[in-house]
Amino acid sequence: MANNRIFYAVQQVGLKPDGGDYHADAFRALHGVQSVGMTTNFNLSQVFELGQISIYENIEDIPDVEISMTKVLDGSPLIYHEATRTASSPTLSGRQNEKSIFALGIWPDTEDACTSGKQVESQCECSGLFVSSIAYNFPLEDSFTEDITLVGNHKVWHADSRIIAGGATVNAYGIPDADFVGAFTAAGASPSGNGGVNRREDLIFGPSGVAVAALGGNGVDSNGYHRDSDVSCLPNYIPGINTDGTNTKDSDGNFGAHISNISCSTDLGREEIFELGRKAPYHRFASFPTEVTCEIEITATSGDLISATEEGILSGVGGDQCLSDSGNLSDATIRLATCEGTRIYLGKKNKLASVNYGGGDAGGGNATVTYSFTTFNDMTVMHINDQNPNFTWAARATHLAPA
Repeated sequence: MANNRIFYAVQQVGLKPDGGDYHADAFRALHGVQSVGMTTNFNLSQVFELGQISIYENIEDIPDVEISMTKVLDGSPLIYHEATRTASSPTLSGRQNEKSIFALGIWPDTEDACTSGKQVESQCECSGLFVSSIAYNFPLEDSFTEDITLVGNHKVWHADSRIIAGGATVNAYGIPDADFVGAFTAAGASPSGNGGVNRREDLIFGPSGVAVAALGGNGVDSNGYHRDSDVSCLPNYIPGINTDGTNTKDSDGNFGAHISNISCSTDLGREEIFELGRKAPYHRFASFPTEVTCEIEITATSGDLISATEEGILSGVGGDQCLSDSGNLSDATIRLATCEGTRIYLGKKNKLASVNYGGGDAGGGNATVTYSFTTFNDMTVMHINDQNPNFTWAARATHLAPA
């Protein structure tokens, strides 16, 4: 009997690598997913001819398929990692060429959970998907989230009558019907990470009173920032952030910087490469250099404290006008760490692109400052439960805290 509606409890998503043995590789159902959306655009181009006003042909090019998903950070593997399961390294460049197959299963609306052994009502599979954009959000009033977009050109609904012949269990593409089976238990799953679904108290700034040399035992990097891969590191020209990038508490238990929101993201700008004799692209490449941005918002207590002059406040330091650090800005290291196991490293060449001071108006609001940082090509994301065989969590400092 057909469903009366589709709601959160009866739809489940999964991913597996594209390029291996389709029948042997199993989908992994994703935990913590809050929303999923699919958009399909059929690219049409029109040809007219002299002598008639009617269209001569409406030519159909390949379709563009876009999958967008949002997931809470809860200790389960990240969507980004499941979509790049066999990557050679955890860096942007190391994950750029990985393709995945996405499945959306829709179960009967009378079920309590998408459980193993139950037949799906409908199933969609999209193959040849590349990661197009990634974003991580750490808000004050909500759960930490991951947002990801996948792009490709191939989408198949197994219930589409145009590709199912006579009720066969294999469609015209050789894909078994209802291959994606439920992975959750009827009793209900729970978050697996420390702190459960992580929120504002779960961003790790490190223990108070710990010397820089003791943080990770690795000293500082070339910018002078600490090298503990399990402690967040923020630009030290944000008021309240220490020289080594830590945000420590005072004797009253208050942090030096009152951070209210952090977000970081990148868009890989996937572009297709075509060749004669073939309709589909043979590759979708990431458009390097790709910009990586990080926005940090604080509750202001003393203004933004960012000076900017024509000559540059750092120009001529030590009496030498040719110093490489002349100008108003210096490079900063950014690293984020959560209790549930996510680590994000944006490298050592982050620079302040803009600063915005606002709020504190007569309506009673608090003044805030938003610092917007930018870098390029550096966004290494690791997780304690990433199951990639090519690099290990134990060696994370190599990727997250280089000298």
